[in-house]
Amino acid sequence: MKKPIPIGVESYKKIVDKNYYYVDKTLFIKEILDGGAQAILLTRPRRFGKTLALSMLQTFFEDERESSGDKIDNNAYFIGKKIFDCEKYRLKQGKYPVIHFTLKSAKQPNYEMAYNVLQKSISEEYGRHSYILRGSDLRPDERQRFEDIIKGNADKDDYATALAFCRDV
Repeated sequence: MKKPIPIGVESYKKIVDKNYYYVDKTLFIKEILDGGAQAILLTRPRRFGKTLALSMLQTFFEDERESSGDKIDNNAYFIGKKIFDCEKYRLKQGKYPVIHFTLKSAKQPNYEMAYNVLQKSISEEYGRHSYILRGSDLRPDERQRFEDIIKGNADKDDYATALAFCRDV
């Protein structure tokens, strides 16, 4: 039976789950880790797999949790892929809170609406990582700021620096 081609599918997990045809690009993870860059700019033409690559990176690096706080094991998504043969790099798997944004739908008609959508996206991403609040790694002021961002009650300057606030906890 032929594998289907994932036209328009941007989710790495969905491609693996549905057994779509996939060109293994997991060694991109090795390139990123070996490169040591603090920021990476992916410039490719439209429909060239940028979002899929970011989804794969998120699936690999993210300390993903259920709403109950239980850790989700994404190891199965990399079994049989090239990166799975590189144990040194697999030690980094599932260790980080990953903040994921896409500006694909950033077509708001004015600044105020665009700001509100971005603020909501930041709150949702913080909410996905609310398990951090269960730990004792945050100072009381950091905890309050984290909670305010999740609830959407933070000051504008808190949202403006929300991604810089995400530190290694």
